[in-house]
Amino acid sequence: PEVETYGTQNSIALLTQHMQYGSIFDRADLGTRKTLMDIQYVAAMNPTAGSFEICERCQRHFATFSIAMPSQSDLNTIFNSLF
Repeated sequence: PEVETYGTQNSIALLTQHMQYGSIFDRADLGTRKTLMDIQYVAAMNPTAGSFEICERCQRHFATFSIAMPSQSDLNTIFNSLF
């Protein structure tokens, strides 16, 4: 997402608002609040491309795990067991 003048990313700010408050405002009528229910968020990051910084306000809503890429023999074992 593009970083605006104030250093925020609008799409991430909207997701963060929903995760914190459970609702978002209607863009056509800012006095109307929409409650979004039964939503689960799953996210992943590519360590070799894109932005390497995460908004801390958004990240605090996720459990963060870091794993290394498996070796070629491990990948063969995994995918050979599937097929």
